[in-house]
Amino acid sequence: MVKVLPTSRATHEQARVDNASQYLKRCYVAERQSMRTLAAWFVDTSQWDFKRQLSSDMWQTTRHADALRTRVLELRYPRRDVDRKYDADILNLLAECAKGRDTFELIGGVYGVLLPELMRTYQDYLDQTDPLDDAPTVYILRHILADKQAQVERMRALAAEVMPELFETTRDWQDYLRVWVASIGGIGGLDARGEKPDGHAGAGRQDHEVGRSVQRDARWRPALFHLPHENKYDLEGRKAWQRIEALDKRVAMQVWSAISHFNEIWAAEVVAASMWDFDSQPWDFYLDLARWSWDETRHSTMGYRALEGWGWDVPELVPWGNALYNAMGPMPPIQRLALLYFYEEGLLRAGTKQIELKILESAQDGGAAQDMDFDWADEAIHVSYGYTWLRHLLGDSSAGREELQRLTEEARDILARFVQAHKDDPEAKLAPYFDRLYPVVEGMLREIPDDGLEIAWAPVVADTGALEET
Repeated sequence: MVKVLPTSRATHEQARVDNASQYLKRCYVAERQSMRTLAAWFVDTSQWDFKRQLSSDMWQTTRHADALRTRVLELRYPRRDVDRKYDADILNLLAECAKGRDTFELIGGVYGVLLPELMRTYQDYLDQTDPLDDAPTVYILRHILADKQAQVERMRALAAEVMPELFETTRDWQDYLRVWVASIGGIGGLDARGEKPDGHAGAGRQDHEVGRSVQRDARWRPALFHLPHENKYDLEGRKAWQRIEALDKRVAMQVWSAISHFNEIWAAEVVAASMWDFDSQPWDFYLDLARWSWDETRHSTMGYRALEGWGWDVPELVPWGNALYNAMGPMPPIQRLALLYFYEEGLLRAGTKQIELKILESAQDGGAAQDMDFDWADEAIHVSYGYTWLRHLLGDSSAGREELQRLTEEARDILARFVQAHKDDPEAKLAPYFDRLYPVVEGMLREIPDDGLEIAWAPVVADTGALEET
């Protein structure tokens, strides 16, 4: 026998570093895969309000995954096994969550089952851990729980407006996923395991694949393009736009900026699709691309907010195009990223954002100027993301740079052929939009003192050939 003092306090058997790190790693993998699922379904969702929330929640989920990943690495530092040997149960569960037949099932499964289960998992951890010894984890989980609760509440409130029966009509899918969660002992893996729902009607679906084309919200008329520089063959659309431009270059810039921002959703979709298509990249790749995609959704919302701020009926007056994503969707994901980087780097290098900002300031449009200022800040970061990850994917050798140029030139040619093929489609015509918009804009004009700004502005895009007369 040996002599010892009695224990100073009771502890939970799971509240030790090895157990904690294993538990948190399962949570990290669940969040990581949830992020990719939300990114893919953001692309595949047409309804504007759902689309915005999926993008926002995708980015928040990335932050949750990053915080958990960092904490796992801190436990038993300096080990680096957090991105090896992912738990197969968690991977399989999240693969099932992505298999919703439509956006409604995806929302029912994620916000009705997966997020509540994650919240329960985090609360269980908080109930068993030591708030002093494990204070960093406690801080992280309390903030994640607050975010998750807000996500669920926002989505349920949104569903009540858009589709009140969403959670009721997706009950069978939710039941299937609940049985799946129970079959693996919960996300934490500590509950009793049940049988997998192999005989359930929801079982046996094909793995989800992100869409190679997108649809827009049914409240908008079908539109391929949103501004005249996109389809150089649309002469009537260009003439209709020039009527707006003739009112004043400042007015044209205000309208152009709002419509252009609103339609930046295509860039968010291109990046989000890449987050799904590339499934085994370094963690920082997903961290950067999630921010990039969410930023572009924010820009789209900036434009929508400006259009609504003028009191406009946005679906009636403003085209919401899908040509850019639909032309790029069939491309290999690396080629989509290469073309997006080409466009963003070209605009930044040309100083386009600075020019547009000066014109908006001259128009005394504080809201639009502020939006453009933050857009400019974001886009500079995006160019660095594109440079970093294309160099990673292609290599930094001369061969890699040559391949980047080849991919970009080929992608531009594909885009040009898409425009050529669809130039006469009814959905390609912009004149009806601008003809409806002109009297609305004209009726809102106000006079301000001329500040003398010399405005040498014309629509500037990276592919200047789109502006040639035909």
